[in-house]
Amino acid sequence: AGLRRVSGEVLVLAAELDGNPRPVLAAELAGLFRRGAVDVQPRAGHFPWLDDPGWFSARVERFLSSGV
Repeated sequence: AGLRRVSGEVLVLAAELDGNPRPVLAAELAGLFRRGAVDVQPRAGHFPWLDDPGWFSARVERFLSSGV
């Protein structure tokens, strides 16, 4: 219930090949926020910023500059 009170946008990132959290669980987490969104980085594992730093940084930058 407390997460629903967060008024800002929330981005939950998951990696396609990561087992914790799996993308489906990341989507459930994003759904707990009023303005939550999930995105799954393709072909990435537990450290997605190392697997494809360009994809990761572009996605975070897009979120920070214009929202989800």
